[in-house]
Amino acid sequence: MGGIISTIQDTFSTICDIISLLLALNTKYKALADRVASSPSLPVPNPTSSYWLDDPPFPELVNVHNDIPAIADIVIIGSGITAAAAARAILELTAGSIPQPRLVVLEARQLCSGATGRNGGHTKTSPYEVYSMMKKHLGKERAVEIVRFQMRHLELLLEMGKRFPLGEVREVETVDLFLDEEKWKKAATDVGELRGLMEEFKAKIWEIEEAATMFDVNEHVKGAISYQAGALWPYRLITSIWDDLLRTYPNLSIATHMPVESVAASPSQSHHYEVKFPEGVIQTRHVLHATNGFAAKLVPSLKSSLTGAIGHMTAQKPGNDFPKYDGSRSWSVIYNPGFEYITQRPNEKGGGDLMIGGGFFRSKDQGLDQVGIWDDGKVDTLPLMHIRGCMQSVFEPNWGLGGGLIKAWTGILGVTGDFMPLVGRIPEKGNEERGDGEGRGLDQLARPGQWIAAGYCGEGMVWAWLCGTAVGIMIAGKEEEDLDEAVGRPGGLLADWFPGVLGVNDGRLKRANLKNLARVVE
Repeated sequence: MGGIISTIQDTFSTICDIISLLLALNTKYKALADRVASSPSLPVPNPTSSYWLDDPPFPELVNVHNDIPAIADIVIIGSGITAAAAARAILELTAGSIPQPRLVVLEARQLCSGATGRNGGHTKTSPYEVYSMMKKHLGKERAVEIVRFQMRHLELLLEMGKRFPLGEVREVETVDLFLDEEKWKKAATDVGELRGLMEEFKAKIWEIEEAATMFDVNEHVKGAISYQAGALWPYRLITSIWDDLLRTYPNLSIATHMPVESVAASPSQSHHYEVKFPEGVIQTRHVLHATNGFAAKLVPSLKSSLTGAIGHMTAQKPGNDFPKYDGSRSWSVIYNPGFEYITQRPNEKGGGDLMIGGGFFRSKDQGLDQVGIWDDGKVDTLPLMHIRGCMQSVFEPNWGLGGGLIKAWTGILGVTGDFMPLVGRIPEKGNEERGDGEGRGLDQLARPGQWIAAGYCGEGMVWAWLCGTAVGIMIAGKEEEDLDEAVGRPGGLLADWFPGVLGVNDGRLKRANLKNLARVVE
């Protein structure tokens, strides 16, 4: 009898544990759903301090505040990679027009202090992984198109780096280090399939013993894949571009510490929108939302398709025995689920600072508590603990003493339900009937509208520059023109290089619904 009672007690205890677990999961998912459904906040006024923003090369631009006109042709909200790429495309492509369109950039905090000034500076796509994920839902042809679009960022950013050397743009050999053997085998299979479809994708697959010899890692690494990628100092590159644009184009104004409070319809027949900010209102014909994870704040219709998530970054000194790569290599440490991403700054002694980010799924609720967050003024201890130890764990004994944390900070990612950004004209009821009207610069720009390039899902360095350039071409009214190639900008028709699947329409917003996240990554 005692044994029966004991078995019943154990069974009941197990059932209670399962019920408690399900209730806890239900509570966590409900909290996540509530956060995602809420409106984003404005960027917090006191964010964590990013390594990249220290010692700015253009101190006069940090808190720049040009005169803000009451009427403009284009207002860009945000001042990161997307905003700079779009502004550059618009200004270059309309430079010969009379009059030139008036362009105003409004930034909620310091210039370029959002995701661009807080990310890892890793110009890297994992082509085989992107292809494997996208082909399930888009088919092989479109998946390859997406991979090519992402890979093109390296060559164009290298061009920009030659023009603006403060950005430290460089090509690197990147190495994916797998801690899970099954995950490595799956990746190796995907590499083989993609190489059969894309001759330009050059990757090498390394067995465990080869990986240890080639990349100085230990037995925790079960296999590796190496290929080409890039690294840079994003803040310095983009502020260099803003400095150049302000010196070149008098029709450009930038105002920092000007959070946009609302975008509403204007009664004007020529300038269809009113952009409200603390100092007043601008009437404008075009509004570009270049705010990534914050975009749904001003475009509520995007709330079900785009949300924020917090990401963690660190700058760390390598140990005394870490190999002297001098910034020529980058890494991803991949496990299940999750990964860390690492670049190294160049240094004449070969021991430059390591920029290490990740740890997303190492949080208290395995990443659930990191989504639907717009506060980059805090650091979560558990992800930080994880990324502080990832390189030592795979490189010992080739690490040694003397390494340590320099700085830790966070940034806000923009996440969509299909893991692709939203790029193009935002659908608006009634706007399609409104004509161009009369006013400044109406002979060359596109039909008035609100536009977006946002939702880079933590991969902004291989999405943002060309997405910003593409939306800039659209706003400039050059979408159907065969354009000359320029530094940092492809030539030809936009459709020749920009994947149409990234466009914004009702069908796309349905596919990007955040409820689809689990389906996309399965």
